[in-house]
Amino acid sequence: MLLDSSGGQLGPVSSGRLEDAAPLAADRRIVVLVPASEVLLARPELPARSASRLAQVVPFALEEQLAGDVELMHFAVGRQESDGRAEVAVVGRSRLEEWLDALKAAGIKPDALHAESQCLPENPGKKVVLLDGGRLMVKAQGADPITLEAEPLTEAFALAGLEGDASHVQLYVSQEDWDRSENMIDALREVAGSVDVFLLQDGALPMLASMAATHAPLSLLSGGYAPTAPWSERLARWRLPASLAAAWLVLHVGYQAVELFRLNSLESQLNLDIEQTFRDAMPDVERIVDARLQMQQRLGGGSADGFLRTLGGVGSVFGSVPGATLQAMAWRDNRLDLRVRAASGDVLAELANAAVQAGVAFEVTSTVPREGGVEGAVSVSAPGVRP
Repeated sequence: MLLDSSGGQLGPVSSGRLEDAAPLAADRRIVVLVPASEVLLARPELPARSASRLAQVVPFALEEQLAGDVELMHFAVGRQESDGRAEVAVVGRSRLEEWLDALKAAGIKPDALHAESQCLPENPGKKVVLLDGGRLMVKAQGADPITLEAEPLTEAFALAGLEGDASHVQLYVSQEDWDRSENMIDALREVAGSVDVFLLQDGALPMLASMAATHAPLSLLSGGYAPTAPWSERLARWRLPASLAAAWLVLHVGYQAVELFRLNSLESQLNLDIEQTFRDAMPDVERIVDARLQMQQRLGGGSADGFLRTLGGVGSVFGSVPGATLQAMAWRDNRLDLRVRAASGDVLAELANAAVQAGVAFEVTSTVPREGGVEGAVSVSAPGVRP
């Protein structure tokens, strides 16, 4: 049976060998429905586990409900709900592999495999029942579907809990089963609260297939049986992300290249500015090899720290003695030469004493009387260096 993307039927229901369906299945999503009597559906309460650990816990949770060895069973496990329960579908491995081998031999690769009962519709307040091919499938709201042999049908109705005034039944029945069981279905009307009958002229497949396409029940194809896409499909899935990643890489590399060019240009301009500043500050230097290094050597014997430490010491001395002002200064050979104006020679003496207390080598080399005071020449050495 062919369906569109919304579950609508495309053409009539066909029957025949699997090989006959293979040409129609090409390039389409393939969903296979298997007999509900072959699959156990359950919803056990499980301890909170990761998805990978749930598959290990489920066999032990359902061990009492299974007649065979759990090692011979395949468990498909759905997502764990907030109440701790998870939908589980169980089938014998040999039976599952038998189905898959038959499909493979016919050239059909299924994308999903469901039990028929998983595809029953759900109607709030009613029990949805499908009578098809001598089997009775029942889906009550909030419960897992059950499958019973429909012979004798009246006993199957009773076992399924369809009798009683509170029981409202929505019964789907194939034409063949209706012809065979019309009297017993009419008898059910007498013992149930209500029975609505829907005759399936084309059998159960259109209804079940539509539900499978639109509601996507839990597939038996999980774990080692999960379908794998061919390399062409895998590459197609990654084509867009790969293209976006490549575009991002090109943009990133391009941006870095532009930024590197900008920084190189900025560095070249800074070097020119440094060289020009060096020429302005030290016009007596004729050959410039490394402006920064030469500037540091001239300022502090190879380091600007000597000049800065000396200047800091001088600042603290002048800050502690009022009445003295700095007129000029020059730095050479690890020595700071100052020209100081003071109110009197005593002020220069106070400066010298304050320098000694501050650990600064401060030496007044000469004094000259000036209007309103004296002007002295002072030599200050870098800390740790004698003038």
